[in-house]
Amino acid sequence: MEIPEFKMYAVVCAAVAQLLAGQVLAQARPEPGRNEETQLEEVVVTAERRESDVQKTATSVSVRSGSELRDEGRYTLGQILEDVPGVTGGAASAPTPGGSGVDTSAPGLTIRGIPSNAGAIGNVTSAAAAAAVYVDGVYEGVGGDYDIDRVEILRGPQGTLYGRSATSGLVAIHTADPDLTSLGGNAAVELGNYGLQHYSGAVSVPLVSDVLAIRIAGNRYERDGYFSSDGDGAITTNDAKIKLLYQPNADVSLLLGYALQNNDTPNGGVTITLNTPYTFNFTPTPIGSGSNKFRQYWGDFEWNLGFAKLTYEPAYRTWESSAATFARGQPPPQPFEDINTNIDVPRDHFNTQELRLASNPASKLIWQTGVLYYDNSLSSHLVVQLVDLGIDPINALVRDKTTTAIGGFAEATYPVTDAWRVTGGARYDHTKVSVDEDYTSITGMTQTLSGSAGTRTFSNFTYKARVEHDLTTQNLLYASISTGFSPGDISVSTSPAGNPFALELQAETLTAYEIGSKNRFLDQRLQVNGAVYYYDYGAYQAANVNISNIPGVLTFSTLAAPARSYGAELETIVQMTPDDRASVNLAYTNATFTDKNRPIDTGLGGFVTFGQYFTRDEIPNVTPFVANFGYDHIFRLPGDSTLTLHGDARFMAAHYLINVAESDVIAGRSPYLRLRGEWLGDVGATWALANSRFSVTGYGRNIANNQYKTTAFVQDPNILSAPHDPRTYGVVLATHF
Repeated sequence: MEIPEFKMYAVVCAAVAQLLAGQVLAQARPEPGRNEETQLEEVVVTAERRESDVQKTATSVSVRSGSELRDEGRYTLGQILEDVPGVTGGAASAPTPGGSGVDTSAPGLTIRGIPSNAGAIGNVTSAAAAAAVYVDGVYEGVGGDYDIDRVEILRGPQGTLYGRSATSGLVAIHTADPDLTSLGGNAAVELGNYGLQHYSGAVSVPLVSDVLAIRIAGNRYERDGYFSSDGDGAITTNDAKIKLLYQPNADVSLLLGYALQNNDTPNGGVTITLNTPYTFNFTPTPIGSGSNKFRQYWGDFEWNLGFAKLTYEPAYRTWESSAATFARGQPPPQPFEDINTNIDVPRDHFNTQELRLASNPASKLIWQTGVLYYDNSLSSHLVVQLVDLGIDPINALVRDKTTTAIGGFAEATYPVTDAWRVTGGARYDHTKVSVDEDYTSITGMTQTLSGSAGTRTFSNFTYKARVEHDLTTQNLLYASISTGFSPGDISVSTSPAGNPFALELQAETLTAYEIGSKNRFLDQRLQVNGAVYYYDYGAYQAANVNISNIPGVLTFSTLAAPARSYGAELETIVQMTPDDRASVNLAYTNATFTDKNRPIDTGLGGFVTFGQYFTRDEIPNVTPFVANFGYDHIFRLPGDSTLTLHGDARFMAAHYLINVAESDVIAGRSPYLRLRGEWLGDVGATWALANSRFSVTGYGRNIANNQYKTTAFVQDPNILSAPHDPRTYGVVLATHF
């Protein structure tokens, strides 16, 4: 009898948990005096905007330390999140060949089967994602990939605690703050294959002891391209950050910061297509170059009023970018072959203001309330030249867009008894999007979208309710229901006749149900955290679907269908001996559309169904089962130095990378759009002096050099793709003082 998929994964999860428990019980009891060394340490987080032990925090939250990420050579958001159950992705801020990167990193995040939407016509610039990324308390802040203290990943709607777009979850990155009491810092040099050179460092200086301190951090990262000797994918990043902390007394503190980041990639040189569903073809091709610049000014003011703490966090961030794309030899049925495109964003300014009032930590009723103001002003230009037609460049898109939003939120937790607590929260959001846009299609027709026709407003009320119970001092059980909301967007696209028309992206809503448990067993040597959830997603929206049946004409339209997602997660850590630690993270996700056959008005005088373009029930690019296994062993050497060996393996079950349309099924392209089950493995070794004053780390990522496909895009008759990063290795020399 065939075992259903969910039951099969559940059996695997149960077997692994039982095996780990058995391994711990099989270990000899720790020798006298070393009991504390075998206990798992307490991890303090601020996931709920207050300090708490992660094991006492009644929500699904995972934590990664900055030193752990540095030693494993993980810096990008995608790498940071790769072993977090239920979470994948993260858009890259650095440009790609022919692209300028993105101004926000959250649109690439998928949490528990809920992907972040792109903006209208597939644009991710300034789009309201389903998830949120915070850096040092700033929404979509700058400087979160170096000088990291810790990263907290929260799964599930977080709108009653955080500001904008924390619908499916949130990633909170905390970098190191100035030290008011002592001089300190760190420095690291990383060298590796593909010409990797990575230099980072930070120094903290107390200017006035216990009152005023400054921290300065810098980062430079550069490497060659992975897939071409002509520079394709080469990246150069330069970062700098300054934090000034002023604390005149125990009740008042003021932190001011400035951060910058410059990203550049030279002209690319390769087009990657699929020969077979699992083999690549690399064709030398001029693609283009891209660059972008981030600048950010922010502050964090805290005032202890006695009964509560007042926090004010203003931030101003700018982004500008430029990219040149060269497309050569476009295959039929395109009516032209060579295209030059220039995409410029001369203005992309973000202004966020957040004000919160939170109860005294000693209060019986723990509460917080706050307001968020968000303003984005964007100007972008798209210039297209059809080279082989010999005509002058066309200003295809001239866009000015303003997005303003204000939200109010509150949450409170009350202990009904010593062991029972209840939590309630609410949020109201109001967002206004105004677009002034001139769009010229390939027919030469221009449409202007402005005024009331280019303005949309989106408002919504969301809530959260939770109950939690301490079964023992080391065992927590909780259940919650919460809702989330993401505002929509508006832009201009092309009709099947080649004429421009207005395209709207609707707001999205989410209702989430979760039951979870956090546990420590065996004298705090075994940690088992788990959760099961069910999500009702109001409408999955695809804004970059080509609904045209006319060869050579791309007609992007917004298609939507309700969806649901349910699954389970398990995070397990075992401290078997003072020198041996193992971890297993498992995630099962079933994310599907629930009604694909309703007629959808395209706004072009006709109807289509979602099912014509999404023949599969599964939401694309959601991995149904992921397993991460890790092991660390410490060798204690003379002179109190240590050698730590680390290894981990990751399995991803088969799934479709993009939607499969009826035309893809007919053309036999389905296997090309599907990823089979894949394994990845990483290894590392770190030698460190006592107190980790100096360390040397050698690491290897993707040691089997498994370059499976990570994307697939149909450009008839080809299917464009991109392999996973090849085997990379390097050495990191680090010092702390």
